[in-house]
Parts: sequence; C-alpha cells; structure tokens
Amino acid sequence: MVTNSEKSEKSLAEFIMIIVLVGVMMAVFINYFLKNDEQFTNAGFTTLAQSFNTKVSTVHAQWLMDKQPNVVLLASFNNKKKQKIPVNSSGWIDVKQKQLACETIWQLVMETPMNLMQLSISAIEVHEHLNKPDGQVKVQCRYALLDGSYFYYNRINGKVSKVVTIN
Repeated sequence: MVTNSEKSEKSLAEFIMIIVLVGVMMAVFINYFLKNDEQFTNAGFTTLAQSFNTKVSTVHAQWLMDKQPNVVLLASFNNKKKQKIPVNSSGWIDVKQKQLACETIWQLVMETPMNLMQLSISAIEVHEHLNKPDGQVKVQCRYALLDGSYFYYNRINGKVSKVVTIN
C-alpha cells in the first residue's frame, strides 16, 4: 500500500524532472537562436532591400503608365488615401530637399521606421563625382546596419544595389 508521503515524494520528483527538462529545452533554444541571430538579421536585411527595390520599381512603372508626372500617386498600406511620391525627371523616387533626403526617401518607400529586428538602420547620402566633362555627380542613399551590412539606392537611375552583409 502506497502512503501519502510516498505519493508526495513521487509528485515532487516528477515536478523536478519536468522543470529540468523545460530548462534544458530553453537552453537549447536560446543557444540555437544566439548562434543563428546573425543569419536571421542578414536574411531580414536582404528581404528589406528586396522590398525597397520592389516599391521603387512599382513607382517607376506607375510613372510610365501615368505619362510621366512629377508626382506618382500610389495606394498606401498605412493610409486610406493615395500616397504622393515625388519622382525625378527619369521617374525614380527622389526628393528636392537638401537635408535628410535619404531618410525621407526611406519613409516614402517603406512607410516604416528605419529599423530591422530592433536594429537601427542609418541613411547616408553619398556623392560620387564621375569625372565626366559635364561634371555629373552620382547621388546615392546608403542604408546600413551597425554591423556594416548595407545596400545603395541610386537616386538618378533608381538602381537598388545588391545587399552587402558583413559576417
């Protein structure tokens, strides 16, 4: 015959085993997540650059269909009314303002804050002199994470460069 004290000892032993198993499973999951966190971030940043490229291409296509206006109207995800997106003479997303132009372009394209998985994305305007007789300057926006991963958006021709990830 089993006594109450034997039952409580058996229940306590089972409870301790369950706690130990849950602890081991949590440790394995945390270890897996920490090992693969960099891969998750790289995959997320690559997807973000692809989304950026898709929206830029969509705006350009709409510009062509609308007979090349100065502003393209697109349905917005976050708003019921159409979003007004300024474009340059070639139909690529661009803004006339001098300060924080790349941040403004980001907001027009992505409609979200400049972050990825709680990591801040910085926007840097890059001017590259092309050494041509007309003095043409290549103006790009560089969107980068703190680990050095980045992609470029060329404001003149609308090209979104391949993502460079730093491991």
